[in-house]
Amino acid sequence: MVILTINYKKCPKCGSENVIPIAYGLPGPELFKKAEAGKVKLGGCCIEDNFPEYYCNDCEHEWNKKEVIDNEYSKIKGIKASVGGYFGPSYLVVIDLEGLNTNWIHWEEGKEIETYQKKITVETAASFIDQLKSVNLLKWKETYENPGILDGTGWEIEIYTKGRDLYKSGDNAFPDHWDAFCSIISEIVGREFE
Repeated sequence: MVILTINYKKCPKCGSENVIPIAYGLPGPELFKKAEAGKVKLGGCCIEDNFPEYYCNDCEHEWNKKEVIDNEYSKIKGIKASVGGYFGPSYLVVIDLEGLNTNWIHWEEGKEIETYQKKITVETAASFIDQLKSVNLLKWKETYENPGILDGTGWEIEIYTKGRDLYKSGDNAFPDHWDAFCSIISEIVGREFE
């Protein structure tokens, strides 16, 4: 599995890394020299939200970090997530954003107790992706561990994307937005996930 690092300095249109930053404001002599040398593109004196931050020398596309993040999340085709421990309930969820369906399985002490399948709409899938952005799922570390606890809660997430799959897991340790992530999963599958 691969850890995703979002590369803002790679053109989201053509994939080129022949990219320079865009500088805004009144340029001084040093900035003019950098612009003439092709190390920076002058963006003008006005600065507004969502202005482009980078310029591709190959295809002349301009973009900002938000566009790159949106592009990376748009590649997600599905998610498989599990959480649980030896004692107590365990859950496995598979969310297929292309087939527009979810599968939820509940286990207790290694035995399957209940399963549930649900169809989702295109709008629900799009909202789910937006919610994943809000918890920064793609920026989570690959592994979270708490070696001081032997039994407890473990979790795994596989993120299926166009091009490569990503894997994240934890053992009695969780990313900052774990509770919000569990709520998002519970909402889309219509069943408990915690």
